[in-house]
Amino acid sequence: MHFAFAIVSLFPGGGLQRDCIDIAHRVKKLGHDVTIFTSRLSGGAFAKDLTVRVLRNDMNTNHRRQRAFSDDFSKAAAEGFDLLVGFDKLAGLDLLYCSDRSICARTASHPLLRILPRYREFIRLEKECFAPTQATKILLLSESQLNEYWRAWMTQPSRLVMLPPTLVVKRRRPECRTNGAREKLRVSLDLSPSDWVWIAIGVQPRTKGIDRSIRALKQFPNAHLLIVGLDEEEPRSTGIRRLARKLGVADQIKWLGHREDIPELMAAADIFIHPARYDTTGTVILESIVNGLPTIVTSVCGYAKHVISADSGIIIPEPFRQKLLVTALETARDPVLREHWTDSGREYGKHRSLYEGKARATEMIVAGAQKSNETRSRT
Repeated sequence: MHFAFAIVSLFPGGGLQRDCIDIAHRVKKLGHDVTIFTSRLSGGAFAKDLTVRVLRNDMNTNHRRQRAFSDDFSKAAAEGFDLLVGFDKLAGLDLLYCSDRSICARTASHPLLRILPRYREFIRLEKECFAPTQATKILLLSESQLNEYWRAWMTQPSRLVMLPPTLVVKRRRPECRTNGAREKLRVSLDLSPSDWVWIAIGVQPRTKGIDRSIRALKQFPNAHLLIVGLDEEEPRSTGIRRLARKLGVADQIKWLGHREDIPELMAAADIFIHPARYDTTGTVILESIVNGLPTIVTSVCGYAKHVISADSGIIIPEPFRQKLLVTALETARDPVLREHWTDSGREYGKHRSLYEGKARATEMIVAGAQKSNETRSRT
């Protein structure tokens, strides 16, 4: 069968982008053809063994770019495909792999926002996937996300499917904390065995709360923060780079950019710090747990509940207060407690259900195409 995947921006490092590529590989491995359509491609080497078609448009805002890409994709994939699969909200999809929040729900208590072109367009695109009049099957990643969309649109429950966690087995390598990889990475990063090392991972610095982590550094002059996913000089880093300089903690930060050796980097760290303002799931939270890295996260993250289940760290409740983050870090200075969290996380990582999400998504995509073909053959 022939599948068309659509994602507005395709680049290495993004969680949604990684899911898109991984699921495309899984579908291809089953003997099917996959073409990925995107409007922006960077670092294309990570998708080099897949067919990628770039439908460029010259729109200079996110909402206009997404609408233009939706229109372009509808035309480009109108014929020759058994199923249209979106990784962003687009018109005419057979199936949507949805990793973000409901814009409709987020703006419900702020009606003035809905007047703005940005939100108006995003709500239209969301409606074309979730409204009861549509037929799009929707794969969701967390219970809070599912409930939010249902309340916003009253989408038929039969169209909403919540996936298990989408961890990849090969990114679980807890042995890196004891097989010498930890020490080797620390040497390469100019860190001593006694240094207290935090790690933050993400490409959206404000959403992931990296500014909050930088503010916490001020209280811990002996701590070092590894920032993975961002280069120091890229535009997205400007605000937090300035903040670090203003607070006098710039020399405590190491900017590592995009990296694929996440398990090894986690092994080099003592704490995963993720005080996000929102995270639909936070797959990186699960990655830290199963790799034995003690974890400090905010309760607004979809996968925060796994920190409790695994007994592998601390959850900071809402409303967020910087003082609570500092207190959590003070608690995490205890090496005996961190060792307990490490052992608990390693044990939790043995649960098979943590790794079934992408396989389930692949099954749903292939089954959707088969059902669609059977319906067409009957008519």
